[in-house]
Amino acid sequence: MLCRVLLFLALIIGGFFAFRYFSLLYAMKKTEEEIREIQQDLTQNQMLHLPVPSPALGRLLNSFNKVLEEIREERISYEQREKEFQKQIENISHDLRTPLTVILGYLRMLKKHPQAGPAKDPELADTLRILEQKAERMNTLVNQFYDYSRLCAGDFKMEMEKTDLSRVLRESLMENFRILEEAHLKVEADLPSHPLWIMGNQPALERIFLNMFQNGGRYAESVFQIAVKEEDQEIFISFTNDTKKLSPEDLPRLFDRFYIQDSARSQGGTGLGLTVARSLAEEMGGTLEVSVPELPEKEETQNLIVCFELRFKVWDFL
Repeated sequence: MLCRVLLFLALIIGGFFAFRYFSLLYAMKKTEEEIREIQQDLTQNQMLHLPVPSPALGRLLNSFNKVLEEIREERISYEQREKEFQKQIENISHDLRTPLTVILGYLRMLKKHPQAGPAKDPELADTLRILEQKAERMNTLVNQFYDYSRLCAGDFKMEMEKTDLSRVLRESLMENFRILEEAHLKVEADLPSHPLWIMGNQPALERIFLNMFQNGGRYAESVFQIAVKEEDQEIFISFTNDTKKLSPEDLPRLFDRFYIQDSARSQGGTGLGLTVARSLAEEMGGTLEVSVPELPEKEETQNLIVCFELRFKVWDFL
């Protein structure tokens, strides 16, 4: 009789501990699933819950929840500071654009004055030329800040429409060719004459191409190549140049905002041009990537070869 009682008690105790064991396993599994869900989206105000009573596990989850709450509060604070910073950039950039435009207008008028010509006063003509270059550079930087702040704030509204990418590229190159010319670059452009239709926004494309030309004019050493190809219902536009101012280690960070390689700081860039170009491309469903292409042995060079590639889907309007 005693043996039966002991066996019965052992079964009860064993069953209790087995139940507790499997309950804890279940609780840990559910907790693990909740942690994975929270990791995927920290923006949701989700907390960890205890599916079964357990004082020890409950204390652990409470600690986790406190950490999660601190992370969310810090994220909210960071987002508020970021929005304020972006708004300040937008306001400052907007306030600077008008006076800069006026300054550039007056400088161009002065350059056309009969007494300011190189023949009359070479020193004055050279001074006006330098002032105009500096003012144009400042205007470019202000526009980059303004575009970036509007993109971050979601205020850069694009009207997507049928756009001939080939035409926009050709016109942008002709309009901004002097940027590459003043950098004394050999320009090699292989551009199609037939239309390449995409669903895009012409002002955004013009801004992307301008930023790519400015990047080439600033960092290219001797050659700037532009090539276009169609493949698998996609359009690829590559901008390739040699450079001494960048290294392969710089490439992963070239699209980071405000990233400027130390040896290139004297060029006066903000590190925003490529960031803006990529953001605009992505807004239109495209991509902008950078790589170091492999060269044949006979074309080996001591300079780093950098290739920026834009990609857009061909749009069938039929």
